[in-house]
Amino acid sequence: MSRRGWILLVVLGALTLGAYGAGISDVLNIEAVKARRGDFLSAVEAHPFWSASAFFLAYAIVVALSLPAASVMTLLGGFMFGTVLGGSLVVVAATFGATILFLVARSSLGGALRDKAGPFAARVSSNFQANAFEYLLFMRIVPIFPFFVVNVVPALFGMHLRAFALATLVGIIPGTFVYAHLGRELGTISSLGDLLSVDVLVAFTLLGLIALLPVAYRKWKSLRSGPAVPVPLLALALSAGFAPDANQARAADAQYDRFVEVYGSLLDDHVRPARKSGITYAGVDYVAWRKDPRHAEALAVLLASNPAMAGSRAEKLAYWINAYNFLTVDLIVREGEAQSIKNLGGIFSSPWKSFQWPVGGGQRSLDDIEHGIIRKLGEPRIHFAVNCAAISCPDLRGEPYAAATLDTQLAEQVARTFANPTKGYAANGKSVRVSKVMDWYGNDFNGGDVATWIRENAPVTMPSGVRVGFFAYDWALNDL
Repeated sequence: MSRRGWILLVVLGALTLGAYGAGISDVLNIEAVKARRGDFLSAVEAHPFWSASAFFLAYAIVVALSLPAASVMTLLGGFMFGTVLGGSLVVVAATFGATILFLVARSSLGGALRDKAGPFAARVSSNFQANAFEYLLFMRIVPIFPFFVVNVVPALFGMHLRAFALATLVGIIPGTFVYAHLGRELGTISSLGDLLSVDVLVAFTLLGLIALLPVAYRKWKSLRSGPAVPVPLLALALSAGFAPDANQARAADAQYDRFVEVYGSLLDDHVRPARKSGITYAGVDYVAWRKDPRHAEALAVLLASNPAMAGSRAEKLAYWINAYNFLTVDLIVREGEAQSIKNLGGIFSSPWKSFQWPVGGGQRSLDDIEHGIIRKLGEPRIHFAVNCAAISCPDLRGEPYAAATLDTQLAEQVARTFANPTKGYAANGKSVRVSKVMDWYGNDFNGGDVATWIRENAPVTMPSGVRVGFFAYDWALNDL
């Protein structure tokens, strides 16, 4: 949670109450605006630029403070500036104001909700984020969802800023330009309710449903491209996932032991040093791995295993890091990707969210495993162990992680990363460069004090006052 976020939330609340106290509802209603439409036109004619600027600022404030005047002001924008310019001003101003409210809510209410609700909120957040852009686009297009609610709900579930802003910008375009066009005849409009007929609502709903087609396609694709494993082993995986007694629990645990054994042999045979684009990394022979029958067995026994058997924190970390790294390889070999894992995502979708496996008693994506499970165990060194199939990622270790040796293995991964001047650590006088991962997940390293974390945990010397920069991230596949 952010103290600054709470302060801004209180400020926004105070300004909203102040606006109501000042009688804003008496100024920004349809009758009051119609009565002064001559004054508005005169202002535009005398000062076109400043009138447009003032309108933009006023609209953004109305949205940020959640004042019930956006519809009236959209009509006014079309009346004052015409359909195209007026609609464009409204779209950008509304997006700007909505983004302000979203950021404030995400840094205050969103953090509080996730902290208090725990695993349930994490699951809801993960499910929402998997299709957040399309869901928000639908809610923006269909004019039955209050604009204020649609600004806040995505913030509560941790939606990314860029996706929020883009979905808002695109989603409000149809309704905005319809209202702006109607606003040209402002004098003839007696009630806002007259503008939203059943036919118009149905049309917008059908348009909104189109935005959900990518969600349906991803669900279909996920089912269609599910992991192909031998039938007997798949049956074992499903039965072990619902093991009700001690014998079945031991069987599930034995499956994980077998997974570690088979996975370790795959790593030993198919991972070796490589270099590409000037970066040294641990390369994976995906072509050979794809043809290796041990992969199907490893996948089946992993799905048959039960992470509930992992009692200690170290056991849980080892289990889920191994699962994440293996399933990342499975995604590459299953989809036949040869260039970059990012090619498996779409314009508005992420490969880390779009593919799921029945592991650990539920359907989980790579994003679910990393952010919903691994990071919550509070070990920042996992960012040197979790591999994302790119050459700038932390190196894929040539052996599975094990609870008994986990601390040593993670320390070695940190040391290996900082010993690699092509992507892990490079010093130059008063500045150093480290992996971009430490920028993306900076809060995991001493709450953002990356330099201090490095001094305390990495085998390098960090002079006082040194400036920390980050390597550019190369998403090319970590193949051979």
